[in-house]
Amino acid sequence: MLRNSWTTVLILLALAALVAVGGCSNPKPEPPGNAIKNELEGAPDWVFKDCRDYWDDDKAEERICAVGSAGSTANIAMARSAAVGRGRTEIARQLNLKVQALLKDYQANVTGGGQFGKAADDEQYVSDTSKQITDMSLAGSRMADSWVSNSGTLYALVELDLETFKKSLAEMQALDAQVRAFVEANAAKAFQDLDKAVAKERGETPQPE
Repeated sequence: MLRNSWTTVLILLALAALVAVGGCSNPKPEPPGNAIKNELEGAPDWVFKDCRDYWDDDKAEERICAVGSAGSTANIAMARSAAVGRGRTEIARQLNLKVQALLKDYQANVTGGGQFGKAADDEQYVSDTSKQITDMSLAGSRMADSWVSNSGTLYALVELDLETFKKSLAEMQALDAQVRAFVEANAAKAFQDLDKAVAKERGETPQPE
């Protein structure tokens, strides 16, 4: 009888231990909102809002900016290069779309003239020229600032301004002179339109002209 009592006690103790271990191994998960809050605690506005908040001037419409990030690594130089590269990729996407729009505007104004011919050739010319202009311009983009989060993620703010873009155009000797003149003359408007498009994507209200 005594043996049965001890057996019962040991079983109860074992069950209690299992419950305790199970409770310790499955902590209550942290809400996603708290994780994001902890990650970005102390971050400058340009990290999670409009990247243009970094500049306190009246030239917001004369630059394109983007934020790239790279996960924690012991090699800070590698993280910075990766973050800047991702920021430049986003700038390239934005700029390429706008340059293509400018070239199509030019095409509509000079139908049948200059470099343009058949529709299929026109599309290829627009695509190739836009890529050349974008690639050339990105060479002048730069990292304006960086920030490291609590988890060690590095955020890089990359910018391309209007003057750098125009300088890149001037250096493209292979670009048809008429095309170059048209793109340069409309570059400011292109940057402004891009600014509105990006603001619309974020759900923001564009600044009145």
